[in-house]
Amino acid sequence: MKKLATIFLFFVLISPAMAQQKAQYSQYLFNNFLLNPALSGIESYTDVRMGTRRQWVGIDGAPVTYYISGHTSFGMSDRNSPMGPGTGKGFIPKMPSKHPRSTKYHKSRPHHGFGAVAQVDETGPLSTTNLNLTYAYHHPITRRINMSVGLAGGMVQTRLDGNALNLINSNDPLLRPGAMKRTNFDLGLGTWIYSDQFYVGASASQLLTTVVSQTEGGQTPEQKLQPHFFMTGGYRIRIRYDLTLDPSIMLKFANPSPLSVDLNFKATYANRIWGGMSYRHGDAVAAIMGLNVNHVLDFGYSYDLTTSGLNSASAGSHELIVGIKLRNKTRMLCPEWLW
Repeated sequence: MKKLATIFLFFVLISPAMAQQKAQYSQYLFNNFLLNPALSGIESYTDVRMGTRRQWVGIDGAPVTYYISGHTSFGMSDRNSPMGPGTGKGFIPKMPSKHPRSTKYHKSRPHHGFGAVAQVDETGPLSTTNLNLTYAYHHPITRRINMSVGLAGGMVQTRLDGNALNLINSNDPLLRPGAMKRTNFDLGLGTWIYSDQFYVGASASQLLTTVVSQTEGGQTPEQKLQPHFFMTGGYRIRIRYDLTLDPSIMLKFANPSPLSVDLNFKATYANRIWGGMSYRHGDAVAAIMGLNVNHVLDFGYSYDLTTSGLNSASAGSHELIVGIKLRNKTRMLCPEWLW
């Protein structure tokens, strides 16, 4: 059963006609920058995040993903941060105050953001490496609402280990012993509209299909990047001064794959502890949780319970993310705009 599942996974993930090429995430709520370059530099500090995901545990050759991302702002002067909950001089932030010193809201000023993402996704004999640089420009459109547009550019390399394949027809001219590689240019675009109460975003990735390099000699299998499109939105409901509820939705489309819909619900207490549930239609139900340890360190974890036909062979999926806030001069505990 495990060998059959491995073969199934391999062909599903290398064929653009059958499935999406990009890695799956449940913790994108903790790092939407992975899916939208418009979030580059959205906060006043440098945001570095490292994560790993083990999908469909128990199935040989199931996807395993590793990544590191970082982005920072230039020319940003956000006057709201020093008044926000969780700020202060100590290493361990204080609880939010029932009566903050100031409730006056000041809009964020125009600024630039720069970032980078490196990611490796391994599925049996197939591995994909992504390297991207990002840029975004942020500008207020009203006193409380801001908008950013972003661009991502880089390379995607796909590698197939022919020695790891057990072929019925060993003379297949398209599959040879040794490593077969393809390298493509990668281009992504995005926009993000946000305030202290809501966010709405749209992005597209893998918009180019030009092959930069390919295996020399003989016939070579066709390999093109599959464009992916994302739309997301969320709203913050403040129950009391130290408790918020944050429902959100994510739509993902990668032709010819069907539309994927995620419904998320997250509760945050004292800007320090958060937890919730995520439902991915036709795929999984996930429990998500996280902790903002202090103004430098935070982490999140999710467990996906598979609801698709793979649930009989899979023990679910695990995802862990660790965040580090550098140059956090205002000692913000919880992100100002990404909650």
